[in-house]
Amino acid sequence: MFRSLLAVAAAVVLTLSASLPAHAVPATAAELLDAKVDYTANYYLNSSNGTFHGEVIHAPGRERREFSTSGGHQTLLLRRDIDEATMMWPERKWYVSTSFQALAGLIGGFDGVVLDRKPSGRDVIAGEQTTRYDVTAAAGQAGSFAGQMWFTRDGILMKAKGQVAFQGREIPVETGLLNLRRIKADPAAFVRPSDYKGLPLDISKLGLR
Repeated sequence: MFRSLLAVAAAVVLTLSASLPAHAVPATAAELLDAKVDYTANYYLNSSNGTFHGEVIHAPGRERREFSTSGGHQTLLLRRDIDEATMMWPERKWYVSTSFQALAGLIGGFDGVVLDRKPSGRDVIAGEQTTRYDVTAAAGQAGSFAGQMWFTRDGILMKAKGQVAFQGREIPVETGLLNLRRIKADPAAFVRPSDYKGLPLDISKLGLR
């Protein structure tokens, strides 16, 4: 169960690290930060580890994703602003935590991954006007992404579809947003409740195999 959840978390981290602002040029993924606007939306994520869907709450440097698996309801908190990633089990009030950088390291890290994109058209995705980009990365980069991404004018990644390089394999991944709402995020959404019990487990050491 833990490994399947980590696969979801790592895929989300990769997507976030690859979210280029509207004026993007080739840059390392460490420089390619998240959208600079607050929003909430429903999302889906399809990969070889299964299909996941839920709700996302986003603010610059912070993100909360809710989803369900066979192990029950989970919440993933990604805090790039304080370098922390936390997986929570609300029904049991459990959590495991590591640094955002360590979680990114599970897919090879992204400090040295350089992504480039070229505009290839315009599409309406879930009611939002977007620009479609062809995205590529240098061959052999762990954690790289190749495929297409659709961005709104204000830099929100509405859809991404392509291949993720991981452990010598090309893994198909598709993710997207639905019912996008540009509203101010509640700061409390990104804080782990104080009555949750931390498990003696470092999720960065579990691996994704």
